[in-house]
Amino acid sequence: MPGAGRSESAAVRAVGATVALVAIVGYLFFGWSFSGSETTVPTVIGLLVAVSAIGWTLYSRVFSDKGQER
Repeated sequence: MPGAGRSESAAVRAVGATVALVAIVGYLFFGWSFSGSETTVPTVIGLLVAVSAIGWTLYSRVFSDKGQER
């Protein structure tokens, strides 16, 4: 089941840590928030991360044979 445990992937952990760091720095130093009228930058960053994650998931499922022969 997706999301049922911790990821063992170093890449997934690095991306998660980077996104969290960008969110914290953006909130503390630039005042980014989804509650105000100026939400363009955090929304664009969130969309880029979401689209990248969906794209990578689809790519992995379509083009990876998981070590099986066809």
